[in-house]
Amino acid sequence: MNTMPKWLLWLLLLLNIILIGFLITMNNMAAMWMMAVIMLLDSVGSLVVGYRK
Repeated sequence: MNTMPKWLLWLLLLLNIILIGFLITMNNMAAMWMMAVIMLLDSVGSLVVGYRK
């Protein structure tokens, strides 16, 4: 089974660390937008891997 590219996985990890920072500083609106971006990148990456042969 194919997996997402390593650079995308590192990017998602970095964005999750930034998300935790937003939550610690109680910046809830930025955290909500960051979570939406992370979920979008994850789903697009999964689709690309799913359709790649």
